Amino acid sequence: MIEVTPNYYHKFKCMADKCTHNCCIGWEIDIDEDTMQFYNSLDTQLGKRIRESIEGDVPHFILSDGDRCPFLKENGLCEIICECGEDALCDICTLHPRFRNFYSSFAETGLGLCCEEAARIILSEENKFSIEVPDDIDLSDEETELFGIRQRIFGILQDRDESIKNRFSRLAREYGLEFEYSIDKLCKLYLSLERLDESWTDELDRLQSFNFEGRIFDDEEFQIPFEQMAVYFVFRHLGDAVWDGDYATRVNFVLMSCYLIGALAEYYLSIGGVSFEKLTDLARMYSSEVEYSQENIDVLMGAG
Repeated sequence: MIEVTPNYYHKFKCMADKCTHNCCIGWEIDIDEDTMQFYNSLDTQLGKRIRESIEGDVPHFILSDGDRCPFLKENGLCEIICECGEDALCDICTLHPRFRNFYSSFAETGLGLCCEEAARIILSEENKFSIEVPDDIDLSDEETELFGIRQRIFGILQDRDESIKNRFSRLAREYGLEFEYSIDKLCKLYLSLERLDESWTDELDRLQSFNFEGRIFDDEEFQIPFEQMAVYFVFRHLGDAVWDGDYATRVNFVLMSCYLIGALAEYYLSIGGVSFEKLTDLARMYSSEVEYSQENIDVLMGAG
């Protein structure tokens, strides 16, 4: 199948042991059928240990203390890669932090914000997001409509003659929405979701009584990061509208996500300052908590 990627995609390289939020910690790691067959055929001491570290009807690694993958070494490197090479990884480890949107004759592959290096690349990209769908690809009528609508949304969000706040408000009006949410209600909504990290709970608890004024969206330093953040959410989530035509729900999710991350960033601005690195970490945390739970996505998509 033909694969297309965003303009910044090939800048990504896993930081491995330099990563401070290791993706081998805290995640259940399912093993695909082909990789399971390879592990079953691996006639080495490591192969024996791998098989002993797998359980379940859907095979997955048994996490060790601290929810660590059993093959994550103390130096932050993967023992399986070190001994067998990257080709020995299961699909989920090979793909992460990438995601794919599948269409009738091609797939779009992007980088997920849940990875700190991917988030840094996405939010710091000075060039406007772009992805080129080849002209000779056959699109269904629904896909043609989707890509036309998506390009219009990108055009609004990438209009750098306006502040990002004005762009968010303009996009909201296009879909009968308002770029304004109750922080208290938002926090209660997100606190009702499945949560992985107690630090995320702490962020939401602190925010509940905060008087968010939206000043962060006027800050010149954060115009491009919020533009790229919003475009990322559109790129990742709008595609499902091809099935039901419900673009407003996906746009609301995009705006609500940016609003909450903006509020978290402004909280730090109010108590001493917020850096690009902090904004990136808040976006990473949001993605980890929200985008990798279909139940959480379903709840938020229904919160319009």
